[in-house]
Amino acid sequence: MNREEFQKELHKMRQMNARDRLWYLGAYYKVPILIGLAVIFLLYQAAGAFLRSRQDCMLYCAFINQSYTGKAQIEELKEDFYARQGYDHQGFQKRQILTFDTSLSLTGSPDDKLYNDASSILFQSLLGTETLDIVITKEAILEQYSRENIFLNLEQALSPELFEYLASEDVLCHFPDSSGQPYPVGISLKDSALISRYGLDEDSILGICTLENHPDVIEDFVRFVFGL
Repeated sequence: MNREEFQKELHKMRQMNARDRLWYLGAYYKVPILIGLAVIFLLYQAAGAFLRSRQDCMLYCAFINQSYTGKAQIEELKEDFYARQGYDHQGFQKRQILTFDTSLSLTGSPDDKLYNDASSILFQSLLGTETLDIVITKEAILEQYSRENIFLNLEQALSPELFEYLASEDVLCHFPDSSGQPYPVGISLKDSALISRYGLDEDSILGICTLENHPDVIEDFVRFVFGL
């Protein structure tokens, strides 16, 4: 759009009332607006990642494709785990951060394609920078990304004691890796506190993406989830 066309558009919109102006923007500029929102979304997340790098992020956990409404129970979960670990998250200089990210959606729905594409880009960037420790999602997502070797083998990621406990409780989920070989990649949360106390979906599954940050905190979070 050149300057003359831009001036004409501005003049046209000035003649409209607020309601007609909103309708006009939605009808004729929906795609540019959505692209702009996606860019803002990514910049916001990038800024957040930079700030986290300046602090000590003890655990980054992404809740993907949950159907709960609001974030009150997730905030309660965060505060309860803060209390369990005894972290100092009030002071600015020595802040120990827990990041519980509820912003990602990987549904693949055509109605939310732009938002899902932005989420997928962010998800891949979090994985690529080994920022993301834990994913709590659904079976389809876990199975899809286990074929890309995104998630760790829990027999190697967890202590033998905790792994044996989870195996005895029959909550380990096996999915194939890129070679087609099944391995224990997820933990079913159907009998955990995340369902009974914090309101997550009953078919939620936990997977571990990296041990490069604070593996002891990941282990303790799994124990916390099962009341150990």
